[in-house]
Amino acid sequence: MRVWIGFIALLLGGALPSPDVYAQQSVALEPIVQVTIDPSRVVVGQKTTLSVLVLAPNYMTSPPELPEFQVRNAVTRQLQSVNTSEQRDGLPYAGVRFEYAISPQEPGSYAVAGQSVRIKYAAEPPATREVAVALPRVSFEAFIPEAAGSLHPFVSANSLTVVQDIKRSSDPLKPGDAVTRTITIRAEGTPAMLLPPQQFPPVDGLKLYPAQPTLEDRIDGPSDVMTSTRVDSATYMVERAGDYALPSIDIGWWNVGSGKVEQVHLEAVPLKGIATSVAAGPAASNQSARRWTWDGIVDFIFDHWLTALLVVAATAGIAWFAPRVARRASASLHRRHQAYLQSEAFAFSRLRRAIRHRDAKASYFALLEWLSHLNATQPPITAGAFKAVARDPELDRQLDAIESELFGNRHNPARWSPRRLLHRVAAARRRLRPRAGSRATTGLPPSLNPLGTPKVAAYRKPAR
Repeated sequence: MRVWIGFIALLLGGALPSPDVYAQQSVALEPIVQVTIDPSRVVVGQKTTLSVLVLAPNYMTSPPELPEFQVRNAVTRQLQSVNTSEQRDGLPYAGVRFEYAISPQEPGSYAVAGQSVRIKYAAEPPATREVAVALPRVSFEAFIPEAAGSLHPFVSANSLTVVQDIKRSSDPLKPGDAVTRTITIRAEGTPAMLLPPQQFPPVDGLKLYPAQPTLEDRIDGPSDVMTSTRVDSATYMVERAGDYALPSIDIGWWNVGSGKVEQVHLEAVPLKGIATSVAAGPAASNQSARRWTWDGIVDFIFDHWLTALLVVAATAGIAWFAPRVARRASASLHRRHQAYLQSEAFAFSRLRRAIRHRDAKASYFALLEWLSHLNATQPPITAGAFKAVARDPELDRQLDAIESELFGNRHNPARWSPRRLLHRVAAARRRLRPRAGSRATTGLPPSLNPLGTPKVAAYRKPAR
């Protein structure tokens, strides 16, 4: 818009030469393109400014068409563009000055070459002319200061701060509860994509669920100062009681203003998982505390109908048979019960109960636990992998809504429907759950079909 305003101002301001000037031109005038880059040597991650001045005799009939100036292993963004006009050999020229910021990602030599700009201008008004002008080659060098050679990865900025946020689903933590660790890096003077990614190492006894990072760049218009933000987060789910610690984090960076290496340290986060009040054992770690309401009793009977039937049968057997037989029946019942607690059916019943209770957090982690029993995806077991194999758009929307509520914007979470989620998960379960192989057909006994080549009776012509 500013380019067009400049063109209109040049047209209305009487900047056009008189017809006598055109008559004096013995040769056709050509556009002028000048390219400069400053500084020619820059620290990795910092910007160097590419300036492109495009001038055309008389005036331009449309803005010039410039390339994107994409440089390998560098981040390019356009800055301001300014209209300009000047006299060259007594003749008026009108044009635009463009500026681009180029931030190299690695040390080495960089060049802007092989580019051209298309210009439409009034060669002999009102006639217009269109030409493509090759841009002169310019180069610059990116380097890492010798004092910062030990930084891996290398990060340079005018200022940099790191903040961590810890959110616990409950305090104290119990098996099945979750802790979300969020690391936010804010820097000035470098793009967000050049900020160092944070690694969340696995911790024995905690199941790790990393989230996708969030990158954001903001430019202050008047000062053209860039402020970048990178947010990395991961959720740890407590698998068993114990004392844990999320490791400390150290980030080194190069302060461009002071010319020194600075360090940011985040303390380790101690965690303590306590056992639930239920008796210790596999059943205690797999079952959450249950409120014995009528709904809870109905759900328990529905989810454990086979166990309840076996309990009744075992009780009747104990009343009629000897103590040794009763002990054997009890041991068999216990094994069946333990096998059921480790089965896919039990994991799905926990997922169904969590969805019916409209608990987003419990539903999400119950889903991940059920997927580990379903064996429908390759490790690592994630919601994204489940969506990839399920191929159900409605299921994707429901899971995205739960992830947004748990790990996204807390003030404006997406809405999810328990009824739709349960319906789509059940449909995916029917498709993905392994089915028992068909029974092999049993062949006839060999005596009924002996091996060997059967003898075929010789063909005889019918009697005439």
